[in-house]
Amino acid sequence: MSKIDFFKTFIKDRDVASITPTSMRCVKKVCTNINFSKDFLLVEYGPGNGVFSKYLLENMTPGSRLILIESNKNFVTHLKKTLPDPRVEVYNILAGDVESILKPEDVGAVDYVLSGIPFSFLKKDRKKIVLDATKKILREGGHFLAYQTSGHLKKPVKEVFGNLETDFEPLNIPPYLIYKVVKNGV
Repeated sequence: MSKIDFFKTFIKDRDVASITPTSMRCVKKVCTNINFSKDFLLVEYGPGNGVFSKYLLENMTPGSRLILIESNKNFVTHLKKTLPDPRVEVYNILAGDVESILKPEDVGAVDYVLSGIPFSFLKKDRKKIVLDATKKILREGGHFLAYQTSGHLKKPVKEVFGNLETDFEPLNIPPYLIYKVVKNGV
């Protein structure tokens, strides 16, 4: 998907967070929180055109799985065409509905949830639904990793998870605040 097509999608869909795909520098910085030496199950919310997804597939083990949750049908079509990998599943649903597509044995067993969805665009109740669903699907010690344009997610994350660490990537358009959250306790 070209940068112009990406920009057109941004203009048409208010749920697209950025006018350009995430920089590789930011992708690598967020992914330093992932242990690529072991098999894992990772759910990605809002993969867009697949910048993170491609990097994940290049680095994850053959036994790992990547579940992509994307609400934009144009991006879903693009992802299905460009990521023909048996480790990938692509779903056209909202992030808060993630449990509906997981196998029962995967609920509470997800190692990582990676999110690029623009939480600042979500209403408070929808934000809570997404964070509660995320906590439910993560295993104990699992990580929720999000990249956002501001600190607006700090309070809701603390309310749901009770912890967070942040980092900053200024060399991205837009600059991103990176959230690392660990599921501790039920």
